[in-house]
Amino acid sequence: MKKDYIAVRTCYYKHDKLTKQIKKSHKYQSKKKSGDVNTAVNSEFTERTYKSALAEFDHVLRLGKTNSVNVHDEFSHHNITVAPANCDSPLDAYYKCRDKYKEVNGRSCRNDMNTLFEHVIVLSEEHVTYLEEKLGHEKAKQAIVTCLKTYSLKYADKYGFTRLSESLHLDEGHYDDNGKFVRNVHAHIMFFNYDFKNKKSNLKFLMNKGKDPVTGKTNELNENFVAIQDLAYESFKVLKFSRGKSKLLTLAKYLPKHQFLQKKITDKKSELKNLLKDINQHRAKFENQFSIWLQNIRHKFLREEHEQVLNQSIADVSDRYIKSTMKKSVEETKEKFKQKNNNNNKLRK
Repeated sequence: MKKDYIAVRTCYYKHDKLTKQIKKSHKYQSKKKSGDVNTAVNSEFTERTYKSALAEFDHVLRLGKTNSVNVHDEFSHHNITVAPANCDSPLDAYYKCRDKYKEVNGRSCRNDMNTLFEHVIVLSEEHVTYLEEKLGHEKAKQAIVTCLKTYSLKYADKYGFTRLSESLHLDEGHYDDNGKFVRNVHAHIMFFNYDFKNKKSNLKFLMNKGKDPVTGKTNELNENFVAIQDLAYESFKVLKFSRGKSKLLTLAKYLPKHQFLQKKITDKKSELKNLLKDINQHRAKFENQFSIWLQNIRHKFLREEHEQVLNQSIADVSDRYIKSTMKKSVEETKEKFKQKNNNNNKLRK
């Protein structure tokens, strides 16, 4: 079945990288010898580092300072970035917003203000490839950018942010074992965290998950961020994308956070157990075939026959590192045998 999902994740940044001391306090009670109960406050300070908006712009706009191993420069010319009509670039739009903020409020943005709000739109590579084959690469790209702009404008208007840019990235991914480039198709949508119409920063209000009216406990999911998945789907359904699932959604049912994490741990343990079983089975098979091959290495016909079987046992191994180690062992053994043969031939002469 073809994958056609679209999903969104968000991140926020301060103008410069910043480290702050965060104070956490909690009350506790202790009983004195007299029987009286004493209430005390225990406080501790921890350091928290905040990401830089400028560093994120460097990455998104490919300004030459990104260190990501996923970026492959040979495909960067396929990327496309759109900024507001009155701006030369997203960075220009960002600085114009900072200047306007100072003009409106009579002071500059505080160092600890979250100035940049970013939405990363993750697109199914399989469905993007389908669109490219159907519409052609350029038309497919323009159609996706149009949907990105629709999403950006609707979100900015609904939640009170200032649109900065949309950037479609087609140069990130990895090369598989067959040398094929597998793309991680996604887009970065940037907002300035200020509503100039109502003169307020809205990001802090979105962070509130709210409480369940029945249990009184904090909601597992933030409805404000669940809604952006709906908005992404509405903006991209014209291209036949389907709505991505929430990261806490499993088998169409919401799991409490601790259950979700426990399930992730259980799945990882099961995955590791199966991997170890697979490795042990293939290792035993390899050792057996390797032993037979060594016993027949002096006989050319038998050596070649058993080498084919040995190579097949290596090909069945799924772990790339183990497969590479097995191949290396065979090649080193062949080289030693070749050198020994050459030395024996020289002695005979």
